[in-house]
Amino acid sequence: MAPGPAPVTPPRPHRRRAWLAIALAGALASGAAGVAVWRTTATPSPASAEVTTPDTARELFAGLPDRLLPPANPTALPTDRAVGRGALLYQINDPDSFTAGSGGLPRLPIYLVTATGDQFAIGTVTTVEFNHALSPDGRWLAQRRDRQWWIRDLTGTTAVPPGYELRQWSTDGQALLLGQTTGTSETYTAFTLPSGELRPLALPAMPARRMLAFLDGRELATAEFNLGANLRPRRQLTIAIQDVDGGNARSVSIPTTQQVGPGDIRNAVVPIIRGGGNPPSVWALVTRPEPTPTGQAEQTDEVTPWTLVGVDLRSGQPAGRIDLVMPKNDQGEQFLGLAGTEILLQRWTAHAAELVAVDPATGQRRVLTSLPDHARLTVPGN
Repeated sequence: MAPGPAPVTPPRPHRRRAWLAIALAGALASGAAGVAVWRTTATPSPASAEVTTPDTARELFAGLPDRLLPPANPTALPTDRAVGRGALLYQINDPDSFTAGSGGLPRLPIYLVTATGDQFAIGTVTTVEFNHALSPDGRWLAQRRDRQWWIRDLTGTTAVPPGYELRQWSTDGQALLLGQTTGTSETYTAFTLPSGELRPLALPAMPARRMLAFLDGRELATAEFNLGANLRPRRQLTIAIQDVDGGNARSVSIPTTQQVGPGDIRNAVVPIIRGGGNPPSVWALVTRPEPTPTGQAEQTDEVTPWTLVGVDLRSGQPAGRIDLVMPKNDQGEQFLGLAGTEILLQRWTAHAAELVAVDPATGQRRVLTSLPDHARLTVPGN
């Protein structure tokens, strides 16, 4: 029998909140200067013929090992052959690697894990750089190098035109939304995968809006999100959905007081939101502020409950509710993203760190793999 997972040290609540602040900053950061070709030097290997589009998130993560560990002798991602769809990217964010003397952040390895469980090294980045991404179906790897995005087909080869900014994966993994800036305005183009067809879109420039989901390459969901008065969380998040040709605008919203239950959430939405999945949806993290007793100072380190609430982007109906385990006593859960019909969380317990998938309809959790201590994950579609 193989040995069980070794104990890990879950992050303390204050460390976890700091990591979420960094993640939020990265999520709101602007794109790079363009998208270019990540060429391979040979024709696709037979591996590409063996890889089919996963029907569900279960298939994409089915090949993960029970325990994920960094390879002792990492193999660089090959440029001359296909490796198969990617299941996740990760980096070990060891706090002991921080150089206190110089104040500099170290560059640490980042690894690609494929749907079959193989691992490849894809470079080094600091812990505050967010310059790698996987498409929702795991087929495409985007990497930012030299102020430019490079797109790699993990199941074969392709060519992507230079000069565009990467804005959003389509929810079905079949297209990219690209942006091109001229002066002070930006125009948008749909880039079909893998044919490489470029189609200019009639979408207006939207610098003040946050892109949440590119629905099957046909509609774009955005939100104007900012904190309310006195930096308090907002009560409701309204999501605009617009046809990429400029028509058929509609909207859906996440009214937290309605979806989470009477009296459960008062001032709720915090700016950690994800769009995508199948069927496409948007999920937001909400919190229930605990009132401070009269005459007492506000406890800034107090841990408040967190809940995920979602809305179906096609019907406008609630997509579900998931109550998270709060970061307390070395336990907790963190919202990572969407995969098919499931929600992906990173979970810490007293003895392990885990990647977990949650069924929004039931709240039932299933462990996909145990994780190394201090692992920072990027899941497909983010």
